[in-house]
Amino acid sequence: MAAREKKATDSNKQLGVHIRRDGEVDNELVNVSRSAREEVVWVSDSDEFSVHFPTTPFDEDTFHVPAGGSTSSGPVRLDAPIDKYQYFITNVALAKSADPGLNVKP
Repeated sequence: MAAREKKATDSNKQLGVHIRRDGEVDNELVNVSRSAREEVVWVSDSDEFSVHFPTTPFDEDTFHVPAGGSTSSGPVRLDAPIDKYQYFITNVALAKSADPGLNVKP
């Protein structure tokens, strides 16, 4: 999936999460507001990554982050439960992964 283009109806707040080459992130637990329609932008300064939510608060459950690029989650779904969501980051080239989390707040 290509990086999502921002639309007028999308959130005004994007929370950046930088993915290191080893698949670890600079923010282990991101807090996003459902009511503020916040979204996450995963940024890779190195390799290509896959971000996967077994249970997702977004419209999609898997996001492709190109090497040296970024991808937006889009806003949290309005029907997404207030909860903690685990997600998995996999380095496509090295087959290494990490498992940070995301909290959906009201």
